[in-house]
Amino acid sequence: MSRGINGKKAFTLVEVMVASVIFGMVIAGGFAGVKMGFEIVDNSQHYTRVSQILQTQVESLRSLSWIELIELDDNEEIDISSQFSPEYYSDYTVRRRIYVESATMRRVEIAVAYETQGGRPISLKYITFFTEGGVNDYFYRTI
Repeated sequence: MSRGINGKKAFTLVEVMVASVIFGMVIAGGFAGVKMGFEIVDNSQHYTRVSQILQTQVESLRSLSWIELIELDDNEEIDISSQFSPEYYSDYTVRRRIYVESATMRRVEIAVAYETQGGRPISLKYITFFTEGGVNDYFYRTI
C-alpha cells in the first residue's frame, strides 16, 4: 500500500494485478474441481448401467437349456431396447461372443461399450463358463 495524492492509503496497480491473478487461479481451480466431480458422477452412472446390462444378460443365458445355449449365434450384437429404457440406455452397444472350450463347455463373453461425455470409448466385459450342468462362475474385467 502506498499513500496517494490526498494522503490516503491505496493499493498499487501491481498489487491489484497480483491479487487478480491469484483470484483467477482460485476460481479456475474451483471450476476444474466441479468438472472433475461431474465426470466422476457420470462415470459411476455408466458403470451402474453397464453392471445392470451385464447382469441381465448373464441371467437371461442362465435360463436357457444347454441345447438352446449351443444353438445361439457365436458372435452377436444384442438389442437391449426391450429390456431397458431407451432414454438412458440407447448409448450402449452390447455384444455376446460364445467360444467352444470343449464338447460340454462354452465360454461366454458379454461386452458393453459406450463413450464418455469427453468422447473416450469404454468397454466392460463379463466372462462366464457354461457347462451342460449349468453356469460355473463369472468374472468381471475392464478392457
